[in-house]
Amino acid sequence: MNCPKVDKLSQYADNLLTQQEHSQILTHINTCDTCTSIVQLFKEEQQFLKENLQSPTLPDDFASLVLEQLEPYKQKDVRRKKQIWNRIFLLAASIVLALGLTATLSPSFAQFIEGMFSTKQVDEGLKMASDEGLSERVNLEVSDQDLTFKVEDIIVDSSRVALSLQVINEDGVAERPNINESNKGNRISVNGYNGEYTYSMGYRMDRGLDYNSFQVFISDEPGLEKVTINFHLVELNGKQGNWELEIPVELTDSSDKTKNVILNNATQNINGVAINLKEIQYAPTSNTLLYETSYESSEQVKVEGNFQSLNEQFGFDVTEFATFGTSIKYHIENEEKKVILKFSPFTQEEPMDDKLIISSARGKGKFGHAAWKEAFVPDKFDSKLTFVLDGVYKVVPTDFSIKFNPNKIKEKPVSFKYMENQVTIKKAELQSAANTSDPTFFEIEMEVNKESGAAELGIWVLRDDTGKSFRIDNETTTKGKESNMRSIYFKTNGLDEIPEEMSLHLLTATSYNELEEKWRVPLYE
Repeated sequence: MNCPKVDKLSQYADNLLTQQEHSQILTHINTCDTCTSIVQLFKEEQQFLKENLQSPTLPDDFASLVLEQLEPYKQKDVRRKKQIWNRIFLLAASIVLALGLTATLSPSFAQFIEGMFSTKQVDEGLKMASDEGLSERVNLEVSDQDLTFKVEDIIVDSSRVALSLQVINEDGVAERPNINESNKGNRISVNGYNGEYTYSMGYRMDRGLDYNSFQVFISDEPGLEKVTINFHLVELNGKQGNWELEIPVELTDSSDKTKNVILNNATQNINGVAINLKEIQYAPTSNTLLYETSYESSEQVKVEGNFQSLNEQFGFDVTEFATFGTSIKYHIENEEKKVILKFSPFTQEEPMDDKLIISSARGKGKFGHAAWKEAFVPDKFDSKLTFVLDGVYKVVPTDFSIKFNPNKIKEKPVSFKYMENQVTIKKAELQSAANTSDPTFFEIEMEVNKESGAAELGIWVLRDDTGKSFRIDNETTTKGKESNMRSIYFKTNGLDEIPEEMSLHLLTATSYNELEEKWRVPLYE
């Protein structure tokens, strides 16, 4: 059934419907999150009014006392009119009191009025910015097929642009937005303009209960003046139609809300890795740490030489398939030394911190040299933060290889240990592709048990008994019940039949060096 009208949901919450109507709506809300939320909202308000409007009661002569203060003329015989005004005044007073108390004390009703950014559907940074009055209601919308696609609120600072998206049906009820990005007809684009040229930017869309959060993270492009977000949707919440909306966002006035702290001379060389902290940006919706990592000069020469040898041996550029080469693990403390953020580029080692909003890195030319950017949720009570380096990661070339007979793997799995990783090759066989027109592929399954401090195994190459090399084109990793156990599935094309002997060659691994004495850098002036 279609969603009931709001007044029916209100009557359902108040138990005012017939038994048949009550049963019909009960069946519906069991499968509809939106209507469930609306009913819950009505029930919470009903309970709130019950608890807060029953006491204290007003004195019987309250209205008369107030009206006497307002009466500018001598009283005449207007008893009937006075009785009417008494009733109107008491009704108005009740309504004002109810709305005032509800909006002030009831979180659900306040959220309903204030929009998405006042709710728990967004991170704390956006919620704090909304509480400080930085959310602007724009109410840009377009309608088709009895559905309205709406941008309700927007928050802008120097770190990101955030929109709240709504879908409202013909009954005026907000539905959970369902924007199918796999539909090729649905196009969403974000373009930045820096005064000279326009360039494409990325975005992130998070699904909420009755909203979607759409976020654009501001890049390091200098002089960015404007961001334009375009929605061209041909499918919305399962309906075919046409919804086009353009949202221009000016950024020139957002920089005055941001404080930049330049971290002069915050550099360190550890285990062949150079770390250079650049600055931290304190914006209303997020704090953003900017830093660079690279190989120390002598380490750079050594690594490049080893990679060149691997390139010649296997016939392709290994560094094209490697990670950024260098990275760090750190945490950030407040003035009381309470940890407010933990970061590691390897989520297997350190689960993703819910304070982290986004992490990005871009190459700076040489292999191993990367510029990093981590944005995390600010804390309104933390004015003095400290960066604490826990350890460093670096990609190192390896020359490890293992031979095996693919035809005997199932009966006799091959096991080995390397860099504190206990590895077992469990499967090696040709597989047929789902699409019969595609060629078959060769799949290898390895089970990896990582010990404490184990390196991350990187790029693998497969060789047959003639010495021909096959790059691993597809890799999938699944974690087991134990946090240190995982299965890795390799897929490669080009093998038509299985040889008697093959070899796996590990070309790279990422080692980690934990610091006994932590490097601490104040992130304030």
